[in-house]
Amino acid sequence: MKREFNLYLKDIIVCIGKIREYTNSLDFKKFKENSMVMDAVIRNLEVIGEATSQLPQEVKDRYPDMQWQEIKNLRNIVVPKYHSIDFEILWDIIENKLGPLEIKIKRILKAESQKD
Repeated sequence: MKREFNLYLKDIIVCIGKIREYTNSLDFKKFKENSMVMDAVIRNLEVIGEATSQLPQEVKDRYPDMQWQEIKNLRNIVVPKYHSIDFEILWDIIENKLGPLEIKIKRILKAESQKD
């Protein structure tokens, strides 16, 4: 049975909430030093990327202003290459990208629920 696409959008919202919860009391220095938090953040970014890749193309086409490929690529940014991660890029995603993404995904969920 195929999963409804709105559940993938909800997964993204849940993951953003988890990342916020894990990092809300940390500054960049403490974040870099906390491997457990880093692992949890990376895992949730991977889930966000995977959830995006599972969205039907027709849904993505209805929201062309969303940078779907960039969101999907989050999982590629955070998957370590030779076990190295650019902490500054990761922190920038947490601090500057997730908030706007959450707002946009919530708008899409609302718009899609009104179509029913």
